[in-house]
Amino acid sequence: MKPLSRREAVAVALWLVLFLVVWNGVYDMVMARGIREYLFRAALFQAGRGPATPVAAVMDPVVYEAVWVSTIWACTILFAGMMTLKLRR
Repeated sequence: MKPLSRREAVAVALWLVLFLVVWNGVYDMVMARGIREYLFRAALFQAGRGPATPVAAVMDPVVYEAVWVSTIWACTILFAGMMTLKLRR
């Protein structure tokens, strides 16, 4: 296997940066949805229209989902990037 050219090394670095950006973006979107859900439930409780909901009851599953969903999307993009470099060779 021959070493990567400078151009290919830059492409790998850019794909890794894109991986991180996508991971952070998707994680943030899923977490924001969970936070809105918790705030909605808290508002219902304060209005006397729902039960008290602990933060952990809402956010623990959201954090788990956020990590998995963001990792799957980011890895899919990274895989596509690495395959384009492999097919280019």
